[in-house]
Amino acid sequence: MRKIFLLEDDEGIREVLEILLTSEDYIVESFASIAEFRNRDTSTLPDLYLFDVMLPDGSGIALCRELKLNSDDEEVPVIIMSAHASLGDLKGICEPENFISKPFDISELLERIQSALV
Repeated sequence: MRKIFLLEDDEGIREVLEILLTSEDYIVESFASIAEFRNRDTSTLPDLYLFDVMLPDGSGIALCRELKLNSDDEEVPVIIMSAHASLGDLKGICEPENFISKPFDISELLERIQSALV
């Protein structure tokens, strides 16, 4: 089973995504903040990162850039979700494998996850 690390501060969205992704046979480890994400077990890499942009303690875009510069994480695909940013806002900062606007269509999100994992 594929593993997804989900970083989303909105508890309702995080719970819905956990339920949805688990029902699609993904293993989901979720985090509500960058601090919580940084305290994870770093000995395990996910198959995909799914990050919100606006977080209480920073930006998912900056975290994406940090991961893409890290040799351990650089090959792990990143999908960015945002209600406020656009793909153009990421240029030169982070090059995620995909971007999805909130609110999102569930089937579209699943398609983008599947295509990033190919």
